[in-house]
Amino acid sequence: MAKKTPKNSIETRTKTKKKQIILLLGLFLLFAVVETYLFIRVNKPLNQDIAASVNGKSITKEQLDWWYKISVIPEYKEIISKQDFLVTSLISQEILLQEAKKNNVQATKDEVEKLVGIFIIEQGLTPSEFEKSLKERGLNLDDAKKSFETRVIITKLLANKNIYPEKENDFFGEKNKAFQDYISNLTNNSEIKIFYENINPVILKSFEKTSDKVCNENMPIMRLYTASWCDKCNETQAIFINSTKELLKEGKIEAYVWNLDTGDNFLTLEKENGVPDEELQLFKKYSPDSFAPLTLLGCKYKKVGFIGDNEEEEFKAIIKKFGGE
Repeated sequence: MAKKTPKNSIETRTKTKKKQIILLLGLFLLFAVVETYLFIRVNKPLNQDIAASVNGKSITKEQLDWWYKISVIPEYKEIISKQDFLVTSLISQEILLQEAKKNNVQATKDEVEKLVGIFIIEQGLTPSEFEKSLKERGLNLDDAKKSFETRVIITKLLANKNIYPEKENDFFGEKNKAFQDYISNLTNNSEIKIFYENINPVILKSFEKTSDKVCNENMPIMRLYTASWCDKCNETQAIFINSTKELLKEGKIEAYVWNLDTGDNFLTLEKENGVPDEELQLFKKYSPDSFAPLTLLGCKYKKVGFIGDNEEEEFKAIIKKFGGE
């Protein structure tokens, strides 16, 4: 089941100005950041090969991989993740291509060839040097032409809407208000679904996946159940708090650290008098032998037992999934 998520909790942007600039450094990347979206978070996709869908049309993982490869140069892939790229570029591209199709906007072979030629000249390359640079990235001239065909189509669509660059070849910058208004309007009137778990699947080693849906999927809840007698719970608690604090601050998740003896939630200033009954029921369900600590992430992933240094990266990777990263 998919539910609409409030804008302020699912709004996805690059984290720094540097990230926005680097997004424009890819050889064929089309867009800067579109400021706001309303997406639908889908937790259990029917097809694991789908990364997203736009107005019912799928963007497959294979397509995402291809566009990511051709658009983000290797040295920036540590900064721009596939998920960043999907949200800030590829979804917008698909929306514009759908709009172009509605308006019967197409690219001719001559238009594509001309744009490729102009690009090669502007880069100060010969055709053979250009093909060599593509080959070094595992690409070929047909890949480049496919990307430039998309650029031609979108450029023609924008021209039909009287949207022109403020500077030469700068249609897509965030300062181009006409473009940003146009794509924002299209985006806000589109049904966009993102299958986060399909983009970079988490490889589970110590955690296990439950068969349950995400509880409270509008604001996923991360839970840790500890006990006073459990000395090693302190290490698990420290890792839990450190791993969740940024997403908590950003308002993307909720988190509880329940002490089963005192009933206190360590993440609140006030001292609770007891663990709420619904929280205890979850503990009993996912730790039937009442063993602590229990880490329960959105009712979707659980680990009964300690979390140490070896499990920390796996834990963080799962947490990031819930935060839409």
